[in-house]
Amino acid sequence: MTIEDLIKENIEGKKRLMERIINRPESITTGVFLNLWFCEESFAINYIKENNILGSKKSFNNCGLIDFFRVIKFNERFFDYGLHHISYTILSDNEALIQRYAKLGYQRGINAELSMDEMVASGESPIWCNTIQSFIANDIEGVEKNLNMIELKTLNSLSQKEEGLKLDYEYYKALYAEDKSKMEEVLDKFISPKIHKMRNDNPILRQYISLPALGYAKLAWRKGIRVDINSNLIPKELLPVQPLDDYQIPYDFLKKII
Repeated sequence: MTIEDLIKENIEGKKRLMERIINRPESITTGVFLNLWFCEESFAINYIKENNILGSKKSFNNCGLIDFFRVIKFNERFFDYGLHHISYTILSDNEALIQRYAKLGYQRGINAELSMDEMVASGESPIWCNTIQSFIANDIEGVEKNLNMIELKTLNSLSQKEEGLKLDYEYYKALYAEDKSKMEEVLDKFISPKIHKMRNDNPILRQYISLPALGYAKLAWRKGIRVDINSNLIPKELLPVQPLDDYQIPYDFLKKII
């Protein structure tokens, strides 16, 4: 399947999802909104392929809005694994949404015996996304606390499948130290063929961007550190912070919560 095939499929899929949301609201689960998120993700990356940066930022913004909705409505826990999710929100350049996203987190209740804050305090899986949230909010104390917890506890409890997160830790340390050359060194490792394939499991979309590398590069640019990586997988056009003139809320169901 090509990206053109995927987009055609997802345009039709989006129509079906919206019809269900509008006409059969009693049947709606969080999975419906996740599928809508996947549609917007593919649209954003296709816009990158077409060099339509404005379109890509709009779809990245839509991804962030859907994320926000899913946490508020369903107490979703994608922060336990969702580096792609937070990266897309950063790439939207919608500063109001980005700052709200930096404060977002699940609570005790449905789907969660512990809140996200409690999980982070114990060095559990959401600490990675939460560290990015702290960088976004310029919460230096929060960054320092998380880096210390990652070093003392989280790294020691990683499964074999999670060993690659040690590279994320190296990047966070370099970003905290504002060490541009180290950041570029780590980003080069992220986009190496083996690691890129491991961290980007969609065989179609990974032809065009590499995550979390692109999100991490954008995070550096947000701090005024213009990392320079010579790779089509980190499109340079997306790195400068250039908000759109206007960000629309594209779906009525979002307007009730956002």
